[in-house]
Amino acid sequence: MNVLIYGNERDKEIIIQHIKSQACMAFRLLRFSQSDDYDEFLTLLQNGNPDLVFVTADNAAGMEGVIAVKNLYPHVPVVWFSNDKNFVAQSYRLGVTYFSVKPIDERIMSLALGRCQRKEEFIYE
Repeated sequence: MNVLIYGNERDKEIIIQHIKSQACMAFRLLRFSQSDDYDEFLTLLQNGNPDLVFVTADNAAGMEGVIAVKNLYPHVPVVWFSNDKNFVAQSYRLGVTYFSVKPIDERIMSLALGRCQRKEEFIYE
């Protein structure tokens, strides 16, 4: 499973730690790519074939990252963690699989990964 993370190194470490602790991910071959630079993220996105994308970049940069993913891979699950709850409407409009306001914790990661597995409609926590 190719997991792409657009956000800072600290968020990447938190996400990886939580993914590896989830029972639903225990027996999966996981490959992680991460960038906090938008242009580098686009390169990773275009050259990769992500199975799951996490966007943790703050403010409008996060929304731009989600738009890029949805334009290139409309059916890939996107989990968006933002520092601003006002992006909830945009996340719904863009078809984000799961949206939550930071901080990222184990409960929220469990809900997000469950939603991605079931490929259900959007939910806001």
